[in-house]
Amino acid sequence: MFKYGILSTASIIDRFVAGIRESKDGHVQALASRTLDNAKKAAKRLDINNYYGSYEELYKDNDIDIIYIPTVNGYHYRDCKNALKHHKHVIVEKPFTLSIQDAKELFDLAKNNNCFLMEAQKAVFLPSTNKVKQLIDDKIIGELKYIEFKAGFPGQYDYDHWMYNLSLGGGTLNASATYTIEYLQFLFNQPHLQIDGSCIKSPTGTDEICNFQLKVNHSILISSTIAMNVNLINEAVFYGELGYIVVPYYWKSNQLDLYLYNGDHQHFDFSYQSEFVYEIEHIHNCLKNNLIESPIMNKEKTFETIELVNQLQQKWQ
Repeated sequence: MFKYGILSTASIIDRFVAGIRESKDGHVQALASRTLDNAKKAAKRLDINNYYGSYEELYKDNDIDIIYIPTVNGYHYRDCKNALKHHKHVIVEKPFTLSIQDAKELFDLAKNNNCFLMEAQKAVFLPSTNKVKQLIDDKIIGELKYIEFKAGFPGQYDYDHWMYNLSLGGGTLNASATYTIEYLQFLFNQPHLQIDGSCIKSPTGTDEICNFQLKVNHSILISSTIAMNVNLINEAVFYGELGYIVVPYYWKSNQLDLYLYNGDHQHFDFSYQSEFVYEIEHIHNCLKNNLIESPIMNKEKTFETIELVNQLQQKWQ
């Protein structure tokens, strides 16, 4: 049984905890917040027996094997480094870090301490994503020509929220570009990706809506739009010569539809309680095999994603 420590009381932890409990070999050992009151409230809500009012106490808990870090994006490097220094395996929410130098330092530290380290990227482990890959690889829609990703989440944050502070890892690129890029890396076995794009900035200077384009292997075009200021149809659509695939909420989808231009249609359903369970079971398999890095969500994918995001951010300064 792998025992988890949850380093935050962010809203995402409810679904991650559900994924641990849905998995075969996971147990939530403890939770930590920056205040004891917040930790106590979250622990009671999630039925977690142990809770701490500081991160340091969680790091020092000898009963914890793995620490999950979904803190403010700009603090991922600091929090991950502290966990690794205490010889814990670590799962860091996307975006892994804000700079390539920080990411490389963390993976080096994990290697030196013989600790497993992975960027949390649930999308690449979903049955729906694997089905998309199978349909594309089997040429069910013919040669793939174009992909469109759209994600919109307006009204969730005020301008004083850290999501509108670029130095803390705010903005649409930091929030969700990883889903597009790492989805593509998985589909095409980590191809060389070229990127360009544009954005509209908020009054605080963060990218509030962005659109970026990628090219895969000089043969497939991709467009990705992410918005914090407008509703979009949250989906990915894969267009081929013979048909197309529609994946609603592609970063957590439990279904997809296949449409062929000859009139055929197929709907696929994949049931789960938490979309995190597949990622978590992959982590457990890695640990059972004494791996310190995922063969699927490896450091090379994380490094490339950070570099591509930084390319656009530098262009938009």
